[in-house]
Amino acid sequence: MKYFRLIFITLAICFSTAVLAKTKQPKEELIVVQTVSKNRRSFVISKGLKDGVVKGQEIIFANDSVSIVCKVIEVNRDYSLWMPIDSLVNIPFKKDEIISYNSHNYGNVALNIVSDVNNITPALSYDEVYKKFRKNNNLSAKLNFNRGLSQSSSDVSSDNNSTRNGYGASFEYNYRLNYEIELSVGARIDSENYRLNDAQLDIPTNRKLVSIALTYHLMSFSEDQNNFYLTLAAGLGNSKTIVNNATSSGPVFVLPEARLGYLKPLSKKYAAIFEGSVESLNIHEKFPNSAEQVTSILNLKFTVGLRF
Repeated sequence: MKYFRLIFITLAICFSTAVLAKTKQPKEELIVVQTVSKNRRSFVISKGLKDGVVKGQEIIFANDSVSIVCKVIEVNRDYSLWMPIDSLVNIPFKKDEIISYNSHNYGNVALNIVSDVNNITPALSYDEVYKKFRKNNNLSAKLNFNRGLSQSSSDVSSDNNSTRNGYGASFEYNYRLNYEIELSVGARIDSENYRLNDAQLDIPTNRKLVSIALTYHLMSFSEDQNNFYLTLAAGLGNSKTIVNNATSSGPVFVLPEARLGYLKPLSKKYAAIFEGSVESLNIHEKFPNSAEQVTSILNLKFTVGLRF
């Protein structure tokens, strides 16, 4: 009898241990995301103190594409606020989305998820973060400095032409046609000076133009948020030159202007732009009661600006 009692107690202990071990196995269930913070750094679920959730607890949450380890930041009786352990991870879930809730962080399944960094950390989408400069329409303001590479004028000896130097400002509206192509319309003001070699005379020229440009963004050549771009532009407007208090004026044509640019986002709302360009200008000016003088100029330009 004594031996039967001992065998019975031993079996009871083994059975209780098995049941207890079973209750401690990883448990996974589905829950609904109640809300997600605007900065996507935290979210709320309807599990609280009554469900055994305590502050500092770590749990794995997952949807069909990603799994993340989160920690309880605040908890009350019915709700708890969770934040990813990794400070670089944003919440990939949406409000009212049904996600899985793994109640044991370091079970076999959990270890497999944790070890895969690609499952924990969702890929950062520059197209979404900087969509103002990659998907949406925007504005740009630019300042440029230019130097004439060559110049020819009708009825003027080439020996009397000198290199022009000047600066300008422009403002453009950029309309995104698709992911890589952009159409821009804008206005610009130029101010230049050149000195006649024989007379040592400074002659100022001012221009006001409207422009149109087509830009191709080289997204496939960039692995970060920055990108190079190529632009082909044209413009027309009015040119005015003052020589010894006499003013000559007439139309000016920019055809074409070729730009190589670099766009660098500074934030979600602003981006710096840097450009180098070559443009060809054809100017038709004349003084009152005189013949028209045609001037062709090839300019090299360096531009800095801001998109917003």
